[in-house]
Formats: sequence, C-alpha cells, structure tokens
Amino acid sequence: MKNKIKNILIILILIISIAGIILPRHLSDLDEIWNYNFARCIKNGLLPYKDFNMIQTPLLPIICGIFLKLTIDELIMMRIISILLITIVFFMIYKILEILRVDKKIIILSMIGLFFLSKSFFCLDYNYSVLLITLILIYLEIKNDKPCVKKDFLIGILAGTSFLFKQTTGLALILVFIFYKLLLAENKEDFKKVFKTIIYRLIGVLIPLIVLVLYLTINHIWSDFINYTILSLKTFSNKMSYVYLLKGDRGRLIQILSILIPITIIVMYFLSVVKKHKGDEQGNIFILFCYSFASFVVAFPISDKIHFIIGSTPTLIALVYLISILIANVNTNQKIKAIIKHFLEALCFLLIVYTTVISIKNTIKYLKIANNYTNLEHFKYIGKTINYIEPIDEYIIEQNHNGKDVYILDSTASIIMIPLNKYNKDYDMFLKGNIGEKGERRTN
Repeated sequence: MKNKIKNILIILILIISIAGIILPRHLSDLDEIWNYNFARCIKNGLLPYKDFNMIQTPLLPIICGIFLKLTIDELIMMRIISILLITIVFFMIYKILEILRVDKKIIILSMIGLFFLSKSFFCLDYNYSVLLITLILIYLEIKNDKPCVKKDFLIGILAGTSFLFKQTTGLALILVFIFYKLLLAENKEDFKKVFKTIIYRLIGVLIPLIVLVLYLTINHIWSDFINYTILSLKTFSNKMSYVYLLKGDRGRLIQILSILIPITIIVMYFLSVVKKHKGDEQGNIFILFCYSFASFVVAFPISDKIHFIIGSTPTLIALVYLISILIANVNTNQKIKAIIKHFLEALCFLLIVYTTVISIKNTIKYLKIANNYTNLEHFKYIGKTINYIEPIDEYIIEQNHNGKDVYILDSTASIIMIPLNKYNKDYDMFLKGNIGEKGERRTN
C-alpha cells in the first residue's frame, strides 16, 4: 500500500509539472499541428495514405482519432494526451532506476535534470511512443531476465507494436529485442536456449504486424502505404548531420552530451560483451546497452535536439546507473557521507517544490484566461494563435463561394485549413519526402 501511494504521488507530481509546460504553449509547433491533423482525418473517417499523406505507420493517429471521436475535436485534447504520454515516459524512467537500485536522491536529481533538458520538446509524437515501449521493455527485461515462454511472447507483442507507431525506429527496436541475446551465447547449449527465446519473441512480434497487414488489406491501401512510407524516402531531403549537435551555439550541455552518449554506449559494450563482468550488474548493463543502441537510431538522419534527446534517453538512464555504481564503490568518511546525504535530500526537496510550484502557477494562469484565447474552431483554449489565420480563411471561403479552390503550398497549410474543416491531400503537408514517390515532379 505504501508503495502504491508513493507511485500515485510521483505520477501526480509529474502530471502537474508536465501540464504546466504543455498547456500554456502558443500555437507554433508544426509537428503538433500535423499529428493533430492526422488524428482529425482518422476521426472524420479518412484512410491514411489513401486520403491523407503520412509517412509513418498509423497507430498513433488512430489512437488519437478515437480520443477525438469520444471527447472533443480540439487541439487541446491532443495536449492532454501528450501530458499523459510524457508522464508515463518519466514514470517508467523512475521505475527503471528504482529497479536498478539507484539511490533515490540520484533518481530524483537525474529526472529533474532530464525534465529541464527536454521540457521544450514535450509533445505528442510517435518517437515518444516508441521510447515508451522501449522503456517498458527495459523495465520488464531487467525485472525478470529468466527465460519464460509466456513473457517472451507477450513482450514480443509489445515490441511489435512499436512498428505500428514508426516503421524505421520500430524495426530497429524489434531486431534488437529479438536477437540481442545472441551476443552472450558462448556454446551450443546457450544457442539452443537463445533460439527458443527468439522463436517465441518472433511469434509475439508478428501479431501486431499481422494486424497492420490486415488493416492495409481490408482497406485496400497497400499501394498508397508503400508509396508514402517507403518509395517517398527517395525524395526525402530533410537531413541534419550529427555534427550539428557538436556546435557550441546548440547549447553547451547538448554539445557535451553529444560526445558523452556515444562514449557511454561503447563503454557499456566493453563492460557487458567484451569484458563480460559476472552478476546482476553485467546483465543490467548489457540490457541497457542493447536498448540504448536501438533507441539511438532515432537521432539519425535528423540529428536535431529533440531527436537526440529522445534517442539518448535509455543511454542517459544507463549513464546514471554507471555513475551510481562508481559512487557506491567510493570509500568516503562517514561524516562526509552524512553531510552529502543531507545536502542532496534538501536539494531534491527544494527542486521538487520549485518545479511543482512554478508548474501550478503556470497552469492556474493558463486556466484563468483559456476561454478568452481564440474563437477559431479546433484551436479553442490555445494561447496566441497566429494572427494571419482568420483573414486567409475568410479569403478562402470567399473564393470557394465563387467556385474556386484555394491551396496553400507551404508547410504551415494545415494551420489555415484546420479551422475550415478542410484537408487537401499532399498540399496540407507540403514537404519533400511526404508527397509520394515522384514528389513535386509528378504530373497529376
């Protein structure tokens, strides 16, 4: 009972802290707009790929579309879902560090650090969805690393679901999940055990993939799916080199982490695979290494801050774990230990109070004026909507009355069209790599 109360308290603090970041945001994040538009299309009965252009697999828009159908078709609902998603992500980080027996003070400080590092990028995104699945898998693998047919099958279903959120990062996670134990097999008997694990994990993974195949087949959208999710990659040009992160103007902390994260992955490989320490620590480090490697795929080919932070999260957890092991092995005077302990406890308390109070203040301020923000349909309760939306919408309505269609050939087109309840396939997400195999060169 005590543990349940503690977990509920942690979840409440996370919800309050994250809500204070997400709810007051202005209308500016295009990824938020695009994901909302995908969900609206699903809610309105449109089919992905066939009726609207999308390059990722469709589970997140389907889930969000159901929420919009059951509640209200407003962007604010997507923000509420994102608060829940990010809350669960941070709660799983806490549970992983807890099961790794990291000192509670170190857990709190590391979570607060990650919170401030990533708060600008909190959003409803398929990469966060795949990250959540990755964290749940890490937790389950560490919690019970003994062979179990039922467990391998069930978590195989979970791992396979990642592909339904994003095919590329999901595939990387699936391959690591199925085959990573082969790295530690040393003899014929080991290979037999690992092969059995692989089979049951593969069967579990196949179930979500079969569901996707049936969905595409029943709706007759295979050709559209292949066109947008695979063939369109030939025209995709939105790339950002990893060197981008090493530049000082991206933030000194990001610059340091962009060097430290790959080093940490290499160190984990050395400790768990090459050197092969025995015991629980070696097993934990090995699991963290494998899933950190799989997750880091998110940072390529677009190595911007948000992709880097999301992709690095399992490695940051591993880094905290490695540091905690080093601290535990350091011999320190008992009086000094006591002083450090009390100082860290006070620091944790102050930081929790500060973060929570600021978030509550921001949320209350938002709620007081939320009804006064805008009258634009679907953007109610959203702060400072872009002032050119209404005049352009009025112009489009006028032209439509005159029998003319209007298209916005810009990445921001969705912001204009959403209040009009319109969706113009390809034009409302007018980006290279997002409009099919032939891209802007097609004739139709």
